[in-house]
Amino acid sequence: MDIFQMTDLEIYELGIKELTKQLGSAYTTQFLQNCKPRTYDYTAERHKWMDKDPDIRTLAKRIQQGAASRKKEERLKAERIAAWREGMLELTDIEIYELGFKILADELKGYGLLRFITQHFKQL
Repeated sequence: MDIFQMTDLEIYELGIKELTKQLGSAYTTQFLQNCKPRTYDYTAERHKWMDKDPDIRTLAKRIQQGAASRKKEERLKAERIAAWREGMLELTDIEIYELGFKILADELKGYGLLRFITQHFKQL
C-alpha cells in the first residue's frame, strides 16, 4: 500500500475499512459524525496564554508535571480501551474520537490522515 499512489477516495475507503474493523460500525459512524470542521480562533487563545509569559523554571516544572500526568493518562486510556475490547464498558465520545484518529494515523500515517480528513470534509 503506497499512500502517495492512492486517490483520496481510495484512502478514505481504506480508512473507513480500518475504523470499522477496529471500532465496529456504530463507533465508526459516531467518530465520523464528530469529525467536523470547527470554528476556532487559535490566535485569540494564543494571546490569552502568551500574555502570562512564565519564566524558564516555571516552564521546566510544567513540562515535567505534564510528562508525568501524560504517562498516567495514557495508562488509564489503555486500561479503558482494553476493558472496552473485552465488552466491559462503553467508550465516551472523546475516547471514540481520540481512538479513531489514532487508528487512522497508525494505518494511513500523517499524509494519508490529512487526505482522509480532506475527503471526509468534502462529503459534509
